[in-house]
Amino acid sequence: MSEFVDSGDPETGKEYNKIDEVDCPRCGERMQKVSDPDQPHIWYETCAEHGMYFDAGEFTDYKYETLLDKFRDLVTGKRAQ
Repeated sequence: MSEFVDSGDPETGKEYNKIDEVDCPRCGERMQKVSDPDQPHIWYETCAEHGMYFDAGEFTDYKYETLLDKFRDLVTGKRAQ
């Protein structure tokens, strides 16, 4: 069902990774920027109160780990903290 929930354009989602300061849409607090430890090319934001927030394409990518993801990990690297 991830494809149903994650219906945005992944290329647009990649553009959102360039935004450094993101506030939680529920509480307005600044969210922490992290990369997934198993798939470091996936960069997402977290709110201590309200959970994880993925850009378009990231949730589906998070669900399925492929050989292409291993290549993306090498190219993209971890997100700077």
